[in-house]
Amino acid sequence: MAVLQEAFPARKRRPSLGAFVSPNFSDQKLLRSLFIVSQQISSLQPLRILLKRTSASIIRKSRLISILFEELVRNPVNVFPPSAALCFEELYIVLQRIKVLLEDCSSCSKMWLLTQIPSISSSFDQLMIELSTILDILPLKELNLIEDVEELANLIKKQCSEKATDCADRDDENLRTEVLKMLDNIKREIVPDHSKLSEIFERLNLSDSTSCSNEIENLEDEVQNQNDDKSKADVIALIGLVRYSKCVLYGASTPRITTRRQKSAEK
Repeated sequence: MAVLQEAFPARKRRPSLGAFVSPNFSDQKLLRSLFIVSQQISSLQPLRILLKRTSASIIRKSRLISILFEELVRNPVNVFPPSAALCFEELYIVLQRIKVLLEDCSSCSKMWLLTQIPSISSSFDQLMIELSTILDILPLKELNLIEDVEELANLIKKQCSEKATDCADRDDENLRTEVLKMLDNIKREIVPDHSKLSEIFERLNLSDSTSCSNEIENLEDEVQNQNDDKSKADVIALIGLVRYSKCVLYGASTPRITTRRQKSAEK
């Protein structure tokens, strides 16, 4: 199942979560921008296979935030206190980072996402802490909000400050452990158990040759997104596992498939 570190197609890198800077917006444009980005997040679908609870929780909170800023856009404050303006700028950055992380998780390889569950969960947790901190220090009284809007803001503060339970997405961590154990066994030349392999791929919704081919392409893209040799080697090991599993589970001879990359090239 060895995979050579061939010249995989280059992938356009997205900005890192720390790449965003404070926007230089007027107060009203900042309010509208906060409404737009929170609405964009709330319109996203929760992740369907991994991090389902985490993503659904974040999207629900973003939906409340979008309602808050919709009200603020409708009933704008003439001039923000400096401390409020700073909070809104920081909030805009955090929401942008949340949006990028959710979109990346939605579009990346399932196998790679699975192996990165601890670090990605930690990133989501950190973003929620930052969001909660910003909302906690936001000077609501100085904004002279109407009562309903202030109550909504306090509700959002309360929900964002609630710590996620440790059992959230526990199934993801168990599945990750199984895959890492299987990769370790392969290194020791232990052939993967067919039934266990089938169960893992079904749980990741890699249930046919086409989905496996698309997963391989996503992993090949991911190789170019890694900065060090070890990370690249980890992705290449996953490519080997998916190629092997595609053959063992769904057959070596399959009809010609128009892959995601081929479709993109034809556009």
